[in-house]
Amino acid sequence: MDAAHGSATAALKPLNRGIREYSLFQGVLLVLDRLRQLDPGLDDEALYERLEFQANPSLGFPGSDIEQVQFFQEHGEWRARLRINLVSLFGAGSPLPAFYGEQALGDSEDGNPTRDFLDLFNNRLQRLLLPIWQKYRYRARFTSGAHDPFSEQLFALVGLSGEAIRNAPELNWKRLLPYLGLLSLRAHSAALIESVLRYYFKHAELNIEQCLERQVEILGEQRNRLGQANSQLGESLVLGERVRDRGGKFRIHIRQLDWNRFHEFLPIGSGYQPLCALVRFTLRDPLDYDLRLELRPDEIRELRIGADNNCRLGWTSWLGRERADGLVTLGSQTH
Repeated sequence: MDAAHGSATAALKPLNRGIREYSLFQGVLLVLDRLRQLDPGLDDEALYERLEFQANPSLGFPGSDIEQVQFFQEHGEWRARLRINLVSLFGAGSPLPAFYGEQALGDSEDGNPTRDFLDLFNNRLQRLLLPIWQKYRYRARFTSGAHDPFSEQLFALVGLSGEAIRNAPELNWKRLLPYLGLLSLRAHSAALIESVLRYYFKHAELNIEQCLERQVEILGEQRNRLGQANSQLGESLVLGERVRDRGGKFRIHIRQLDWNRFHEFLPIGSGYQPLCALVRFTLRDPLDYDLRLELRPDEIRELRIGADNNCRLGWTSWLGRERADGLVTLGSQTH
């Protein structure tokens, strides 16, 4: 390996010795990762330009995808040269007549002009393999922080194409990547919202109760007024200022919470604002909702007056521990 001695060289030696253990694309990604560590300021395209491909001229049956890797410095820049056994113009799998393969196999004092000439085409051909392999493999294209082009396109499906939008502090939008396809649908079922909430907050005991009864206040201009704004008897007439409704509200139940997780979903906790933001994001219709938290019975603590009291009035305080149900309902007016 043509490299100066030092810490960088020592870090590259294990990969240089064990490169034959990896498949072609695993090896290429590992080599790019090592180059990124040596030059952290370069983007993926610039790093890939520092990678050279050569074909293995051997006519024997290859035992691995990659024959060897060399790290070297050129004009003060770290580069890497891979010699591979796949898709080449000479070697065991060459499509050319055997004469060219035999001519590329030999060496002389002046090198091998045939091999050097064909390697010009091998380099251009073989560097196409990684983009082709990555095209339909999202895991291979994903970059830390979901800043890769394909992740940007996925976010655009649900209206999150702008970087400024995804920088909102309420939610970690990257955690929603597995559900972006379903979230892009026009209709969101209760089962979908349940799945998204369970996955995001990593809590299995989370359910949605649909068609919750509520009292809806009738707007003043929609109320019946004799002689002024009459309603039709049996069709639109409602007595009073409120009406019962079961189509506009649901309840989110979060059960089997320990003491710390229970406080996390209270309005003072770190999970409350993300939960409300995620519910607003997943709702397609302007529905009302409330949140019911259930503390595990063994986590209920006694109310004690004094400085060492851990209970909060109205949230985690009950008169009599043996009769405490551990339930707290946060109404929609608090969301």
